[in-house]
Amino acid sequence: MDVSRYSPIIVAGVVGVALVACTVVVTQGIVRIKTRDDSIRITGSARKIIRSDLITWHARIAARDAKMDQAYKTLRAGVQKTQEYLLKHGLKAEEVTLSPTETQTFYAPLPKGQADYENSVYRPVTGYRLTQEVVVQSQQVELVDKLARSATDLMGGGVEIESLAPEYLYTKLGELKVEMLAEAAKDARQRADQVARNSGCRVAGVRYAQMGVMRIIPAYTTSESAEGTYDTSTLDKEIVAVVTAGFSIR
Repeated sequence: MDVSRYSPIIVAGVVGVALVACTVVVTQGIVRIKTRDDSIRITGSARKIIRSDLITWHARIAARDAKMDQAYKTLRAGVQKTQEYLLKHGLKAEEVTLSPTETQTFYAPLPKGQADYENSVYRPVTGYRLTQEVVVQSQQVELVDKLARSATDLMGGGVEIESLAPEYLYTKLGELKVEMLAEAAKDARQRADQVARNSGCRVAGVRYAQMGVMRIIPAYTTSESAEGTYDTSTLDKEIVAVVTAGFSIR
């Protein structure tokens, strides 16, 4: 789902309201105190484990022969066997599509001492290699994940197949973005109150609030990079939201 449809004004409003509230959220934050202007700068964060709800997987089928028509027949047979295998194991026909066929032509070696750029030398064709990808996109994430690992069993039936790494996606980031930013903002306010109390002060108000880049990282990772990322390599992910806010203190 496209998160861009959420207006920055709406999201900023959610953050602002959350900063006024005092709900406790157990997350991690960074605290900076500016005594010269009686303010504190707090970075609040919120984390949540999510599981991918959409998967995309490509299987590359290939065939090679000295004759173009024979290579094509072998390729078609391999693609058909792959499609039948996927449908037999529970995928729907509309979840399986085919990419255009690609052709690679092989030529005889150049005569001894002949340079590549001398195109006047005739080089007979020695063979053709045709490839086509079977593309799967499905919400049956666990099933496709399993098939991506087992599809190479088709090699036993004479199919030249290469199983590429699946991409794991999450389609509900729009709704979750608003929720996570609100929780990160509440965490920032909670931490501001705690710092102010420990200093014998109190929070008087919010000076500013800045939303950080949402990060989707592999679940349970120890990475703390500040760069925005969107992991597509793992089934389980962790969404991290960060809000930095400045508070006046008295």
